[in-house]
Formats: sequence, C-alpha cells, structure tokens
Amino acid sequence: MADTEKFRKSYKFFSEMEKSKKGFNLDDIAKATSWSESTVRTYISKKWDKIIKRIGSQYFVVGVLLYTEDEYVKLMSQVNRYSSNPHKPDLPTEAERMVIKARESSLLALDIFNRPATTFKTEGFIVMMFIAWTALFHAIFEIRGISYYYCKDDGDFEYKDGDKKAWELSTCISEYFGTVTSPIKENLKFFIGLRNKIEHRYVPDLDPYVSGECQSLLLNFDELMTHEFGTYYALRETLAVPLQTATLRTPNQIDTLKKFQGRQFNKLKEYIDAFRNDLPNEIYDDPKFSFRVYLIPKCGNHKSSSDITIEFIKYDPNNPDDMGKLEKLTTLIKEKKVQVANQGKFKPSTVTKIVSEKIKKKFTIYNHTQAWKLYDARKQGNSPDGCKYEYCQFDETHGDYIYTQEWINFLIKKLTDENEYNRLICYK
Repeated sequence: MADTEKFRKSYKFFSEMEKSKKGFNLDDIAKATSWSESTVRTYISKKWDKIIKRIGSQYFVVGVLLYTEDEYVKLMSQVNRYSSNPHKPDLPTEAERMVIKARESSLLALDIFNRPATTFKTEGFIVMMFIAWTALFHAIFEIRGISYYYCKDDGDFEYKDGDKKAWELSTCISEYFGTVTSPIKENLKFFIGLRNKIEHRYVPDLDPYVSGECQSLLLNFDELMTHEFGTYYALRETLAVPLQTATLRTPNQIDTLKKFQGRQFNKLKEYIDAFRNDLPNEIYDDPKFSFRVYLIPKCGNHKSSSDITIEFIKYDPNNPDDMGKLEKLTTLIKEKKVQVANQGKFKPSTVTKIVSEKIKKKFTIYNHTQAWKLYDARKQGNSPDGCKYEYCQFDETHGDYIYTQEWINFLIKKLTDENEYNRLICYK
C-alpha cells in the first residue's frame, strides 16, 4: 500500500482522536495505518512532531484539524515546497502567476482607496482592480484549458508589441458569465463604462458617490478568488474598515469642489444615475452590485460586549423576522432634513419631567446631573466633544447641552428598577 494512502488513513485516525480528545499509543497508530511500529516511531519524531504531543505514556493530537486531508498529505511530503507550505494550492505555473498578480493588484487598489491623503482614489482603485479582475479571469481560463488570446480569421494569434494579445476585461466577462444577468456582472460593466469616462478626467468628488460599488467590486473579487482557488489567496484576513476623521464635507468644501470640477463631475454623475436607473430593482438592491451599510454606534453594557468595534450582518432573505428588524432599524436612522433647530432634543428640565412621570418617582435636575455623571453620558464643562452623541449634544448657540429621546428612554429603563434608582440617588 502506498505511503500516501497510509497518510490518509493516519489523517482520519488523528482527526477522530483530536475531536474526541482521547489519548492513544503507538500500537493504535500502527493498527490504523498498517505501518510497522518502528515506522510509526520515525514519523513521531520527524513529521508528526507538529501535531502530536506526548503526555506521560499517552499521545494526543493538537492541530491536525487545521489542515484538510490533502493539505495534511502535503505536510507529510518529503518534497520541501509541499511540506513547508501545505495550505498553498498546487497550481500550474502560469495560473499561479496570474493568481498572484491578481491578488497583488487588488491589494494595491485597496491601498490606494484607503490612503487618506490621496485624492485620486476612485481612478487609481479602478485601474488596479481592472488588472486584478483580468488576471483572475485569465487564471481561471488557464485552469479550465480555455485559450484567452485573440485569434485572426485564419486561426493564428493576434500579436501586439510582439506578444500574443490577451482578452481584455469585457471579453473575459462575456466568456465567464455568458448571457446570464447577475449583480456581479452588472457591477463590472458599471466600472468599465465609468473607467472609460474618467480616463482623462480628474474628479475627486466622485469618491463618495461610488464607494458602495467600489466595495462590491472588491468583495466580489475576493469571493470569486476563494471560490476558484481556495482561501489561501483570499484577501479577507487583510481587509479592515479604515478609520474615519470626518463624516461629511462642509458646504464650503462641496461648493469649492463643484466649481473646480465643473462639467466633468456633472457628466460622470449623469452616467452613474443613468446606469443605476436602468437596472432592475433586484440587481440594484443586491449588495453584490453596491455594498451599502449604515455605521451605527455600538453601545456595550460591559467591556467584553464591545470587543468587536464593527460587525457586518449578512442579509439573509430566508430569515424574514431578523431582516424585518434590520429594515426597521435602517428606517430609523435615515437622515431626515427638516428646517427646525434641535428637533427631537430636550433641555434637562424637560428630561426630568418626562422621566419622573414615567418612573413615578422623584427625579430632579440634581438627579439628572447625577445620572449623566454615573452613566458617563457627557463630560464636565462645556465642550462639543464631551458628549456621547446618541444621548446628548452641545448646543453651540446657547452654550449648553441638549438631550435625546434615546437618553430619556435609557433613563426610564434604568430607573424603573428600584435598586438602580437607589444607586443613582446615593451617587456622589
């Protein structure tokens, strides 16, 4: 029996042992694999030292489940390029080159878009992502045995600058997707049209208008890379939400940009709006066409509940109850433009009156001061950055603080509890 088959038997045995957390001896391995005990001893001291630990007279498996069966066989190989990196897929040389090129190009695209001082974000991102997507398609075609070069009518290859002319992205899309309509395909077509229009333009104000489509372009790429070539080349471990220092440009900044960019921006905006309007709703609303999120401050009741600053919740149409809650939430946080100053905000005196009526207990201005100190709703003094904005805001016009409905709801919920109410009253 070949060693490879015996290694596969040992993988099954070790997997069962790790799952059950049971100990075993050399004879158990020999019986499971058909190796002699001397051969087992050799592997214990050489190949299996990464996954087997000895405790007393027993052996225990730690870590074999980190490998698939094929990866484990590579780990056991005598060939160093396999055993040193068993997670790496075994690809033909040309396909591997294309995959590495695709991955590196996508990382460069990500770096360009997330670089804070760069004003050429969308343009640079699109160029590098086009290289990434084209290389990825070429790698897929290479594996499938599909020639991705243009041919003349006589069957000979077309050449450009001495090299065979390879399919550009639009041809790759047609070959891969065929006539099927999908949000991934429409996302790519959107950027092909946009690339053609921005090639000779400089329009930095374009970035916020297409950031959702840019995010989808990257996520779709990573998903296809993983689907075709496994998780080894995936980007997901390197992706992070960039830190933000501002949420909106000021009116003066917007006016300045519009004057600077003039007709160039208007032409691009017309293309973007027209493309989106022509899409069926099911495509436009799909996150694979445009990834849209609301970033909502996450309040933890204790330290451990806030370990993950940002969580992405995948849309699941098969779970209508949870999705209904999300839809209600997004409705609540949609921006409402009403020309009323401090709409939905309350002075401390109003807060105390509402809370006192709801909890049916005494709740004075002094108690309110105790509350914002106890629950850390804001800092001492008059400072715009001293608030937890979901609870209070600084009114610059009047030089004081105003409070939100969320703050009132929070106090009512807390102080309805008798022990919590007494804790507040006694707080110094």
